[in-house]
Amino acid sequence: MSDLNRWVGSGRVTRDTELRYTPNGTAVADVGICSNRVWSKDGVKQEEPTFVDVTLWGKQAETLAQYLTKGAFVMVEGRLQLDTWETDEGVKRSKLRVVAERVNLGPRGNGGGKPQKATIEEESSQEVPF
Repeated sequence: MSDLNRWVGSGRVTRDTELRYTPNGTAVADVGICSNRVWSKDGVKQEEPTFVDVTLWGKQAETLAQYLTKGAFVMVEGRLQLDTWETDEGVKRSKLRVVAERVNLGPRGNGGGKPQKATIEEESSQEVPF
């Protein structure tokens, strides 16, 4: 049996998307989203926000960067990736993020209205350059 590395979630964009290009010209977009867990405890509404960093690559990054602005609702499907590095002081750091494979844009504004039909999927044949 093979392993499954899949993350699916939705939330609001926390900051405008940062679009950049690798030295070989591949587009990369980084976006933060916040997904709230809501429950009731003793009749009182409770909320717990979870902040997730998402990375988009290639055409998907170029296309969606203009739409993924602060406050936009988005649904993301992708895989988890652990980045590790060492600081100049020799401290080991790590960060878990989602590499988007499929992104759906939701309704704009206060949550009313119809969802946008835009769905952008990552090209599966594309290698992620590092």
